[in-house]
Amino acid sequence: MYWEKIGIIRTLKDEMGGCVIGPYGFVVKEILLPHRVCPQPLESAGGGDYTLGVLAKWGTDTITATYELSRSIGKSVSYAGLKDALAITSQYVAVNGQVDKKTVGERWGFLPIGRVSKPLDHDFLWGNHFNAVISSYTKLSLLDLFLSDYLFPNFFGPQRFGNSPPYTHEIGISILRGEEPDEIKEQKPQLRRKITDLAVQALQSYLFNLILKDRLERGVALDALEKGDLVAPLNVFGLPAYSQLRISEGGSLKKNQALILPVPGSRVKGLGLDLAKKISKELSVSIPGWVNGWYREAAMKPRNQSYAINKKGIILTFELHKAQYASVLLHELIGGNSSVPKARAFSYPWETSLLPLYYLFRLRP
Repeated sequence: MYWEKIGIIRTLKDEMGGCVIGPYGFVVKEILLPHRVCPQPLESAGGGDYTLGVLAKWGTDTITATYELSRSIGKSVSYAGLKDALAITSQYVAVNGQVDKKTVGERWGFLPIGRVSKPLDHDFLWGNHFNAVISSYTKLSLLDLFLSDYLFPNFFGPQRFGNSPPYTHEIGISILRGEEPDEIKEQKPQLRRKITDLAVQALQSYLFNLILKDRLERGVALDALEKGDLVAPLNVFGLPAYSQLRISEGGSLKKNQALILPVPGSRVKGLGLDLAKKISKELSVSIPGWVNGWYREAAMKPRNQSYAINKKGIILTFELHKAQYASVLLHELIGGNSSVPKARAFSYPWETSLLPLYYLFRLRP
């Protein structure tokens, strides 16, 4: 079973059925702090040495799109977050230098919108806005749950691991065993280090999934606290304040708190690390001391949810905080064993380089 191979289980007994077909049926728009949905202008955008722009893409990943953009304009490009490949997405990027004209590639387009004083990174990110079309559904019974304050498990999703073997965390296992997988050798030299880091992080993510899976299989609810659990207060943006972690004595999670689990690596603590060490030993690997761990919410809750029904299917609209996967939420609702969204053969009704701009900015070819 695909999802079990990456450490994910469903917690709901019922399912809606159907599927989400990407990229057309899955639209993602980045949200930067405090709550700026791309391509809205940023209040902080003014003067500076960096060109702020919107990168719209479809059917390709952020790393590939920004690499091709950087090669095209001869300047480095920074971004706040990675976006789905099997989707039509828009996100902010910052180019080191001045760029005055739009730039287009085969499956992406870049539109400059202002200037900023520094590059973008993950600290700028609030989350993402999603529109997902569920076609061929069989039930509507979970829509009330979707619209409620129900907590869904916050597994790392398929985008972290890939959709076919060898999965990215398996490549990470090979790397930590001292091997050099063909998947790394085949990469362009400029991308090998980044891909290597992503593979090791995928292994850490896989271990996190197994920690969360073990908790759920033991019947511990996502709003229940065990003695020794880590909790963090929510800041003004509704995000966990990781600098204020504290150890719980047990009980129930409060409304203004988040349950936090460790992603195995150095500099982290918390329940589940002993299980991660046991699993790592079974895999004949160990996380080196130079690989830092981090913290992650155990649960996610969609925000600003709504839905509509038309001839295409059910259109779910919602927002998720950063580091939360819409594919995991959709899998909980839809059920089944295929990846979410599914890939479909692309068609090219007009010049492909203008398609992302047309969809997201309504620019005519």
